[in-house]
Amino acid sequence: MKKFLLLSMLVLLVACKGKRECCVCDEVQPLPAAGYVTLSEGEFRIDGEAWFPLMLNYKAFVSDGRVVPAPYYTGTDIREHFDTIASWGFNAVRICLDVMDESLDTAEAYAAIRRMVQLADSAGLRVMLLTKPPLDDFWKAYTVGLLKRLADLPALFAYDFMNEPLYFDPVADRSKVDAVEIVEDWRCMVRHNAPHQLFTIGFAEPLEVFEWDPSLLPVDFIEMHTYHPLRVHIEMWWYSHYCGKPWMVGETGLPADGDSVSYNEQEMFMMETYSYARLNGAIGYGWWEFQDFPSGVNFEAQYTGLRDAKGHRKPAADLAASLRSLSLGQDERIKPVNYYNMLAYRNLATYGLVVDEQGLPVEGAVIRGWNDDWSVGVNTFSDSHGIFRLVSNDICTHFEVSAPGCSTTKFDRKGFFPSNLVLPDRQREYQSIPLTGWNLWYHIEPANESIPLPNNETFAARNANAASLGIIRLNRL
Repeated sequence: MKKFLLLSMLVLLVACKGKRECCVCDEVQPLPAAGYVTLSEGEFRIDGEAWFPLMLNYKAFVSDGRVVPAPYYTGTDIREHFDTIASWGFNAVRICLDVMDESLDTAEAYAAIRRMVQLADSAGLRVMLLTKPPLDDFWKAYTVGLLKRLADLPALFAYDFMNEPLYFDPVADRSKVDAVEIVEDWRCMVRHNAPHQLFTIGFAEPLEVFEWDPSLLPVDFIEMHTYHPLRVHIEMWWYSHYCGKPWMVGETGLPADGDSVSYNEQEMFMMETYSYARLNGAIGYGWWEFQDFPSGVNFEAQYTGLRDAKGHRKPAADLAASLRSLSLGQDERIKPVNYYNMLAYRNLATYGLVVDEQGLPVEGAVIRGWNDDWSVGVNTFSDSHGIFRLVSNDICTHFEVSAPGCSTTKFDRKGFFPSNLVLPDRQREYQSIPLTGWNLWYHIEPANESIPLPNNETFAARNANAASLGIIRLNRL
């Protein structure tokens, strides 16, 4: 038997010759351990039973050898906060500890984080832990130390190693290959030091595909963040259809102050987004956040909490317990009607065709256009024929295109000037969004699934307001 095991390991090492070390991590998977959350058949499970995390985001800091709540939270007793969160019906928390400095590399700080996870466990909550990205040697070593010290805690079901790289990656224009290598290293880190815990990163909008391609990165599951009421359903649809991994909502929320946006509208948003996520196969749902942040940089940052700035519970907090019993009302996935034109622009249209190196159409490509001074950007997606129509109120001259599993291309295109340029007010405030129409707006199948074009080779302008980018070629990676 011993000879057989040695021979098996030798074969594995030979097979890995010339590859990254992480291939060994991928080949040797631990058996499920009692009490830990696992991924099986595209869903979370605990001891073989399906588990759906209903998760609330909670900000905390390590200070003087203990973990303390965000200073704008009412009260300083974390256990009391965890009990409150559990009483609302949540069964998980995403604890955001990503604001860290090197002074936390102490036995006392590690012990404080461990106690925090144990407190959450005693309140009946599982933990996803957001940490500082292990991008340099210090934070890699720190993360290894943290993984080792918390590996025996089943309540810690997943690590989030980076929050929204689209916005917070310190390296501009990172290549997809570089991003994959980084996440492969993170995967090895987890497999070697905390083999029974999962890991992910927090993806922002589909523009992540330009660099941190969710379909290529070897995370255990996708955790996506989405907020804008006119984009939430679009982004859920895209992540669920084109990334090829189990996925969950890690952050969403509608700011409500009881005045500009009513608390009832916040409840509606929670019900609507939860239902749509479940319909499209989400394996978890997370809300941002525990309590309002009165000094936040904008309305969204200030009022998405389930408690107001004084610590008073909002009605949406009471709704959480009943989400699982909601009747979803549909038994099939429904594409949002504004999927190809999310903000209902109508003045200008730029067409094109996305294909791979073999000339085959690429579906689900993300097309981003900016106006000349980079002040306005708009997005769309390619359809099943690879065709896209980028509708805007500004002339787009800068473009970036990519797709899950494909290369990224950037280019400028000047020289065409569509006529009848009329620019309406681009400032879309939450107060002006007709929330009561969400069900009608999002749950009706578009009359025309594909984008009609008369000529796929030349993409001739259909009218005076159209322009063509021609054929855009991407390479499959």
